[in-house]
Amino acid sequence: MRIDVSTIKDIKGASIDVELEGPLDPMVIAGTTLKPVTPVYVVAKATSTGHSGILVQGKARAKLQAECHRCLREFIFDVETELQEQYCKEPYRPSSGQGSEQDEVLTYNGDFVDISKEVNSLLALSIPIQLVCSSECRGLCHICGKNLNDGECSCSDESGDIRLAPLAELYKS
Repeated sequence: MRIDVSTIKDIKGASIDVELEGPLDPMVIAGTTLKPVTPVYVVAKATSTGHSGILVQGKARAKLQAECHRCLREFIFDVETELQEQYCKEPYRPSSGQGSEQDEVLTYNGDFVDISKEVNSLLALSIPIQLVCSSECRGLCHICGKNLNDGECSCSDESGDIRLAPLAELYKS
């Protein structure tokens, strides 16, 4: 996903609005493979900040397919993120007193700013920690493994540590 900044890069305050679409690579996060269902769709505004700097602000969204952490069924979910990134023309040389050696500086070459890497990173950071198909997902039976979203299983709820059976008898009486 590249933004053509040839018309704004030399005019401080000039901006352009863009709509971009691009591929999203499959991601593996915490052992869960997320497969893209749709391309990434980005609506952004690129603004020249002077001294060959470009500020890109906007939103990105995509649909991903994953396995539910509770019931293990495949489901599709939306992921959306906001982006605000500053790009500097390559070769970038910070002036004295600006930033430190550890600061990451995003750069661009020529008349195009490539935002693909940052968009993919921000989308990955926007994915929830626990992926569930719905908030009402009941998961799997811890005894037989039946998907409880499909109905109740015939397992007894009275399972437990046999060493605690005498205490359970006290509650019954």
